[in-house]
This record gives sequence, C-alpha cells and structure tokens, in this order.
Amino acid sequence: MNHAAREAITALLKGVFEQRENEKAWEELVGESFGTISDYFAVIGLEPMIDEAEGYAFLRQKEAEEEEEALPKLIPARELSYRVSLLIVLLRKRIADFDMQNESIRAIVSKEELIGDLLLFMPQTFNEVKLRRELESAIKKVEELGFLKKLRGEAHVYEIRRAIKAFVDAQWLSDFDARLQAYREAGLWI
Repeated sequence: MNHAAREAITALLKGVFEQRENEKAWEELVGESFGTISDYFAVIGLEPMIDEAEGYAFLRQKEAEEEEEALPKLIPARELSYRVSLLIVLLRKRIADFDMQNESIRAIVSKEELIGDLLLFMPQTFNEVKLRRELESAIKKVEELGFLKKLRGEAHVYEIRRAIKAFVDAQWLSDFDARLQAYREAGLWI
C-alpha cells in the first residue's frame, strides 16, 4: 500500500474526507487503491462511502450478511437534541438552495444567520441570553459532528460541509417533520 492510500485511510478514520483536502489521497481512494482500502476497512465492519460528484467520502458501518455474525458497532448512532436536529435540517435546506442559486462549491454561512434561522422555531422567552447560549451550543455540536467547518481567520463564519447530503436524505427529513409536528402539538421545545 502506497503513502497516498495510507493518507486516504487516515483521513477517513478522522471523519468526512473531502477531495480538496488532499487531491493525491483522493485519487488513490477513488482509483487504483479503492479495493485495497475497502478490504482494509471490511475487516472491522466498515465500508467507505464515496460521492465523487460532490467530492467527499466517509465511513459507514457495514450491514452483516445473513450468514455472518454482526460485528460490534464502531460508529454509534446518536440521538440528537431538537435544536441540533433542527439546525442540521436547516443546513441541508440551505445547501440545497445554495446549489440551485450558485456555481461555487462552498456554501458559506455566518453564526448570526444560523441563530436567526433557529430563532424562527424557538418559543418566545424572557431569557434571551440563555437561549442564545443554547443555540450557540447547538452550532458547536453540529460543527463537532462534521457538518459545519469554521473558516480560517474568520471567528464566526462557517462552511456547510457537502457530506450533509448523505446523512440527511428524504426519509430523514420526513421523520424529522413528523417529530417537529409532535413538538409543536405538545408544546415541547427541548
């Protein structure tokens, strides 16, 4: 296995790997070394998921075959809070709108824009400072999940990572809409 293939493996282990982060490693991932890299991860029950058109890749837990015994989960499913889920949906919608309106590959958004979007779905409160702190915490969590990337030299400006498209699909949005409706009906805002 060559050095660029090992760099691709390392990048995948860190999270979402974008083509522009390392062109040489990306070429190995989608090219000659794909089989070797896939075999490497298959041993531990993972598989690389690649979207060449969007230029990103990530690891996903491989489903066990019928005759195989399932391996322990390495990538845990996380239950997200209402605010974090809402922000992810809003980011997914933003990137869809951005794709229709712009030719640039990077979707850029400020923290204030994100907070403004979230406030539309929050109940009126007397403690605006506390609410703002909670919304900033949700933004930080989404950044930790890898859907937002802080721009260098910019304190409060983010790039929406294109990999969000793979995680937030039509089924996920539908499930979220049902939960959102339940929150509205119950008056719960977690």
